[in-house]
Amino acid sequence: MRNLYTFLQFIVIFSWAQNLFAQPNMDNAVISTIKIKDHIHMLQWPGAGNMLLLSGKDGNILIDDQFALLTEKINKAIQDVSKGQVKFLFNTHYHGDHSGGNENFGNMGATILAQENVRARLEGNKSPEKALPVMTFKEGMTVHLNTEDIFIFHVDSAHTDGDAVYYFPKSNLLHTGDCFMKDRFPYIDRNSGGSVKGWLIAVSRILFVIDDKTIIMPGHGDLANKKDYQNIREAVSNVFESVKKAYNAGKNLEEILALKLAQQYDATFGNGFIKSNALVKTMFEELDKSKMH
Repeated sequence: MRNLYTFLQFIVIFSWAQNLFAQPNMDNAVISTIKIKDHIHMLQWPGAGNMLLLSGKDGNILIDDQFALLTEKINKAIQDVSKGQVKFLFNTHYHGDHSGGNENFGNMGATILAQENVRARLEGNKSPEKALPVMTFKEGMTVHLNTEDIFIFHVDSAHTDGDAVYYFPKSNLLHTGDCFMKDRFPYIDRNSGGSVKGWLIAVSRILFVIDDKTIIMPGHGDLANKKDYQNIREAVSNVFESVKKAYNAGKNLEEILALKLAQQYDATFGNGFIKSNALVKTMFEELDKSKMH
């Protein structure tokens, strides 16, 4: 039975990878620039993670950098906003649709910063030296650039084990990385240290920091607000409690899937690559693993 669960987990991961990398031809990709403030812009291509550009007297600061093949287009979009190289590049986590351009920007002189597990995972993937963060932190840090005090804090075992959230209190702006994808079920990468329980704890921590006027830049999707984030946390929490109840009653995965415990949320949050069944499978596997340990 354990082999079946492992196989099902592989199918979820494989489907996610297919969805992530089977994108439209990147030759035709267009990087959109959305102005948030005069010195803060969102750079977006729907096939990869949202990027934040902070410009000003200290140079260009970029959070996340999508795929390597898009670096030239991304840099062109940056230059159209603010001339000059990217001085600092911050990663929200290690997945390639958020850190795939690290080597290119590193070769252009950017100093890369990320949570220490990001460096460890990139090293484990045999990434080139120039792609590795040269500045890392364990729990958090604050950087002061372009008139902003950027509070960076680690939320462990959420989307991955290396997630960092970037909060700009002066502008009341938050970049969540993939700890939040607007109007989509979360992807919990259990192979990279993520967990449903950790994600729920992380979101509670993040929600405590922000207010109703905070502008949220999610890892994927359009700009959002606190209510959007609360809604998806409530949905995931409700489903997880239902799955736990069924699991504790002795039901197996097939029986729990037949209950369609998350189907009510599919119309609202099932428009991404994670559908309700995939979320429930992830929850079951997490509970089953915890029982075995």
